Amino acid sequence: MKKIVSVLFLSALLLILAACGGGESGGKESSDSDVVNLRLAGQSPDDHPSTQALYRFVDKVKERTSGRVNIKVYPANQLGDYTTVYEEISHGTIEMGLITMPEELNGQVTVAAAPYLVPDYADAVDIIGVGSYVHDVVKEANASLGIEFLGYYANGYGGLGTTKEIKNLTDPTVDKGLLLRSPSSSVYKFPMEDLGFRTTSIPFADLYTAMQTGASDGWSGGDVALNYTGFRDVLKHFYFTKDFFNADGFIINQNAFSKLTEEDQEIIKVLANEMFIESIDESKAGDAEFLVKLADYGINVVELSDADLSTLAETVRSKTWNRLEGEFGTDVVEELIRLYQ
Repeated sequence: MKKIVSVLFLSALLLILAACGGGESGGKESSDSDVVNLRLAGQSPDDHPSTQALYRFVDKVKERTSGRVNIKVYPANQLGDYTTVYEEISHGTIEMGLITMPEELNGQVTVAAAPYLVPDYADAVDIIGVGSYVHDVVKEANASLGIEFLGYYANGYGGLGTTKEIKNLTDPTVDKGLLLRSPSSSVYKFPMEDLGFRTTSIPFADLYTAMQTGASDGWSGGDVALNYTGFRDVLKHFYFTKDFFNADGFIINQNAFSKLTEEDQEIIKVLANEMFIESIDESKAGDAEFLVKLADYGINVVELSDADLSTLAETVRSKTWNRLEGEFGTDVVEELIRLYQ
């Protein structure tokens, strides 16, 4: 509760700064006659909670900026796969996105996706929220690419959605005999390999067809809601491994952001942070809701015991995190390890 109160206090403080025209982002002077139109790329289906949250966000932005900032949401990869969208935002050809941030341009943007980094929903604010070590690392990494990092949207915990049964899931020494699609980023690929799976990095847009045709036996890295909203017709099993605390990056091109007034920049920052805080409770409730929906749809849902989850977490933290030094840097990995010493 103290964590939530402190973050809400931060939001209130930022609103006061906004009203005063404060800030350090170098926005232009306010003028009610200026209207800025921005495109916001999303990767989840229209009925996914994150997309619905974006619709609420843009409505609030329009209201609080008195119509000076108009944002249009393009969900379900309409503007391209997240890897393409991220590069486009870096170049400024797309202004905003709520997407998985890929490692290709700077591996440190994926630090929050480190497997088994966030033990519980209640830990999310401290570990990846504004002012946290992880948040600061990711913000700096994005800035090096011309991107302003606004924060995260918590989708909930990830699991394994498969078309075939997984045997000996908690034994990393056993070859699972399944080919799983994972994002191309090492942060998603390495833990699956360390747990005994073979991986493929086919484009996310092709995943449904790949599982339908047998080119992939399942996938990792997706939250419960996305497994239901996007893949329920092709899945046979869902294993709630809680391997990733799935949090999409909320980003905007720095040049586009600098064209906003300082007041409007602060409004967007405040609303982005509010969206993150709300998403934590929503993701907890959503995980529970969509686990039931998956089961009701006829999918075999496997919820692991605390002991089994601990076994998976200890395996991945001891094996996978050190393999991520190439992407995160040695100092960052050492700092993450210290969290659990």
